[in-house]
Amino acid sequence: MGHSKASKENTHARLVAAAASRFKERGIDGISLADLMKDLKLTHGGFYKHFASRDDLVAEALHLALNQSGEAMRERLFAGGEPDLSAFVDFYLAEAHRDARADGCAVAALVGDAARRSAAVQAQFRSQIESNLRLLGEALGVGKPAEERRSQALLILSALYGALMMARAVGDSPLSREILRSTGKRIRTLSGAAKKSSARARLKRSGAVH
Repeated sequence: MGHSKASKENTHARLVAAAASRFKERGIDGISLADLMKDLKLTHGGFYKHFASRDDLVAEALHLALNQSGEAMRERLFAGGEPDLSAFVDFYLAEAHRDARADGCAVAALVGDAARRSAAVQAQFRSQIESNLRLLGEALGVGKPAEERRSQALLILSALYGALMMARAVGDSPLSREILRSTGKRIRTLSGAAKKSSARARLKRSGAVH
């Protein structure tokens, strides 16, 4: 690969990554092309060497952001090779995740934007949410009928997204922390994760688990 081609691909990737991060932090319409290019120390006119339109950048940036969020979900749910819903809920509903919009879940950060965007953008969200539902259904166990696992996964995922959005909407406050803690507790109870966590804790105390 020639140097100029490699350089162009690197700049293209930087643009997509930066847009994905800033969209999550500020919303899809929260940053102009001029400001994005300025942040990356690139000329505004140079944008059109990489994309035909802003919509093309939005599509690629959303694909990256949603895919990264899906991969992060898989890593957190199956960190030890076995599903650990409680650990994932702890991460997702943590104050640190609430405060880290640019690095956090793309669905919760941008789902409000998607409702007002094109059918193509909504299709991207639909695809990722379906993927997340399948993943969460896997984590809920194979002992339940598929329909029940999907229904439970849909309820849990909706609660996670909604709680994070509400917690951000009210700022760093007692109510924000209550939303995160209460929702997490209810999800663990609903899914049976609370019982599994208690059982693991008992085993650790007895020395059976290291």
